[in-house]
Amino acid sequence: MFFYIRGVNDIQLQLWHLKRLCRKYSIDIQEIDNSLTYSENKQHLLSLVTDREMDIRALRSQEEQYMKEHILSHYVVCEMEGTTKSEEVGEPYYPRFSLERFIQQTS
Repeated sequence: MFFYIRGVNDIQLQLWHLKRLCRKYSIDIQEIDNSLTYSENKQHLLSLVTDREMDIRALRSQEEQYMKEHILSHYVVCEMEGTTKSEEVGEPYYPRFSLERFIQQTS
């Protein structure tokens, strides 16, 4: 589906698309090279995007792996920061013999 906008030439339209691509992926507009064709510029911009996305995906997978392996250290850090909202569930557990209960009963 193609359409024609009166008064807008192809170069302006191509530049508009490239700038829109830059804004969409937070790329500096100066990455657009006027000596390259539209398709070369688009390929260059998309190569910058995929590199960033690959880095983000790799970091997320590393974070997930860390959380699986070091959950206790993460819990302790969250507890120290006060970001944990843990609450006890169920009845408190008392072992069969408790020194604290023995002292309370004999006193």
